[in-house]
Amino acid sequence: MRDFAELAHLDTEVLRSLLEAGEPPERVRAAWALALRLGTTIRPDLVQGSLTEPDPGVRRHLVVVLAGYQERAVLATLARQDYDEAVRAVACQYLAMISRPEDTESWRLLHERLEEEASDEVRRAAIAYLPPHTPAFLRSAVAARVGDESLDVRRAVADRLLEWAGLSGDGLPEVLVSRLHLEPELELRREWVRRACALGGEGALLEALVDAPEGTLRFVLELYAAQRVRLPWESLRPFTQLGRPGLDSLLMDLLEPGPQDEVDVWLLEGALRSWRDSIEDDDRESARAARDALACLEARLEAGHLREPDAWVCTLARKLWEAMNEARRKALAWHLTQCEEPEHGECFEEEWWFDRTMEVLSGLASRGEPPARE
Repeated sequence: MRDFAELAHLDTEVLRSLLEAGEPPERVRAAWALALRLGTTIRPDLVQGSLTEPDPGVRRHLVVVLAGYQERAVLATLARQDYDEAVRAVACQYLAMISRPEDTESWRLLHERLEEEASDEVRRAAIAYLPPHTPAFLRSAVAARVGDESLDVRRAVADRLLEWAGLSGDGLPEVLVSRLHLEPELELRREWVRRACALGGEGALLEALVDAPEGTLRFVLELYAAQRVRLPWESLRPFTQLGRPGLDSLLMDLLEPGPQDEVDVWLLEGALRSWRDSIEDDDRESARAARDALACLEARLEAGHLREPDAWVCTLARKLWEAMNEARRKALAWHLTQCEEPEHGECFEEEWWFDRTMEVLSGLASRGEPPARE
């Protein structure tokens, strides 16, 4: 079997005979050699060969050669009619790569393949190589494939949509926002978030998620928390109004340090609400949110915030102290019925974690006149 370097030095007529009757690898090499030697002169032979060649591997190579000749009509025929899905896929790939904005028939053919093609490989190829000048109707067809049964197709859809959004300066495409919580492949969802953050930053992505399902928001916040992302209060404020204990804990993890009166009020209100809910409903998620809020408050106090609390902060601090004091009384009563140690008080003090926080709250509540603990 002769390699390309040897075959390229053969006479033109010998190359033509190999193109017609050689072994499949020889026919491929002969096609390339003739194209390089004869340019457009050999074009009609290659066009005819692409339609009559029995070997799909040879046809795939002929597609590439014909793409160099801008033979969009032949590529469209192969993309639609060839019985081999790999040939149809390569034809779609190169048709997408060489088509100009005005080549309406090419775009319609690719749209047709997205709508009618049974092969995952062909649908992926018809999407993955689309250029920035892809017309709007075809972009819509690509977006409609965001829920395609094939993971490779869905990945190609996301790649195209995110690339187009980046070129146009837009944020995360709305179709991906609405699909994010439905996408079954975890790594693909993570990739969407990573790419979206690269487009405009973590805060810009959150802006796109204001009306998203809670599952989507929670997924993104958990990713941010795992990556130790920190965001300003302004980016997180819209989500603090939802009043969801589980989300609140995540938001606290993401909050940038710094003085902010609204943050302190939110933490006090959230701690009070979650503390009451955890006691009344024995809600573990609320109990965790309450503890997270108290820990966050304590850290902020240690950092020097809340030095001059206003009247509402003091009122919230008193209410929270009273709720915690009531919970402490109940916890002690339960402890006394269960504990077998002779020194019940000392044992209970070791289990009760919030004495330091209660001291801080009592100081806030009275500005120097802490309420007496019952």
